[in-house]
Amino acid sequence: MVAINSSAAQVLDLGTIREILLSPGPCVTMLLPTYRPGEPAGSPATILKANIQEAAKQLAERSLPKSAIASLLQPLQNIAEDPAFAAGSHWGRAIFRSPNVFQHFYLTNAVVGALLTVGGCFAIRHLAWELSRPRVFHVLALSKTHVALLRCAGLHAEIANLPAGVPETLMEALALKAPDHDLEGRSAVGASTGAMHSVRFGTGSGRERQQAHLADYYKLVDRGLQQTCRESGVPLILAGVEEDVAIYQAGSAYRHLLKNSIPGSPDLIREQTEILKQAYAILRTDAIERQRAALLAAKERMAPPGFITDPDTILRATFEGRVRELYLNERGEKAGVFERGMYQSWGQEDLLNLAAVQTIIHDGKACSLPAEMMPDGLAAIGIMRF
Repeated sequence: MVAINSSAAQVLDLGTIREILLSPGPCVTMLLPTYRPGEPAGSPATILKANIQEAAKQLAERSLPKSAIASLLQPLQNIAEDPAFAAGSHWGRAIFRSPNVFQHFYLTNAVVGALLTVGGCFAIRHLAWELSRPRVFHVLALSKTHVALLRCAGLHAEIANLPAGVPETLMEALALKAPDHDLEGRSAVGASTGAMHSVRFGTGSGRERQQAHLADYYKLVDRGLQQTCRESGVPLILAGVEEDVAIYQAGSAYRHLLKNSIPGSPDLIREQTEILKQAYAILRTDAIERQRAALLAAKERMAPPGFITDPDTILRATFEGRVRELYLNERGEKAGVFERGMYQSWGQEDLLNLAAVQTIIHDGKACSLPAEMMPDGLAAIGIMRF
């Protein structure tokens, strides 16, 4: 593989967040949007400094000693004063701070908005997508002459070798010796012709011949990817002009090929960040559609007590580890003060977020759906284990 601009940035994921969520309060969460110098919106450093002041005010109102407030917020102040932090970022950030946690991560959702919360737990409700996105996915760039495969993980991408036996160009696949209307080319898919079928490249004339050759070539590529990636379930996103994407999709049998694609002919070397942003937007849309389908299927086959819609009942059940899947309305609201066992609220907080936190702590799945996708506009739905 050929590396393209490696990034050491750590992205938020489920494995990391579960341990962080066990931290006792007070918990300060800050979300910072993307920023490029010169944009009218405030820089991350400006937003962070304002958030620090507001967090100090809220903590003082909740009777936390001044020395404890200063100790809690000092690491955030250090970040705000770092010149590199003011330079901006193509990616949003999440910062988590409590008496025993100080972590910050980049976010793959490019449209995250600024947020500050102070509570008994960290605010992860609007980060649900980050916790369910695939760790690895592929982008396949298509053209009428060749294909290229990009392996993506986090904020890092690299050109990957095509599967063994799959030619990089259409000309290699055709492998014609000389123009002859009676010739036909055959190209084996995979390293061994005994293990896989060949694809026939018939000759004809004009545009129909070109389209047929291209369709056969894309099928060859698709079969190769099936052999190498199908077991691991790696999502595949196409990048190319509409015509090429349509031809590939028409002949593809790859189970994890996403229906939406990156338009145009992106430069896989120079446009890595933009490709990743568009790819993550596609993955997020796909995830939301699949989550909605799963919710509707559960609604059809289940009834109370396995399908719960009362937020208070759901919240209590999350603390008992009884919620397998939690679906939250992105615009749903339920604020309050909650205490149970060792958990103590630090004033009014988002109880739907608390339900999401407890669901994840107990190895459940928390999802956030657009309001129009929630049945009857409900604020929350819990699918119970028992």
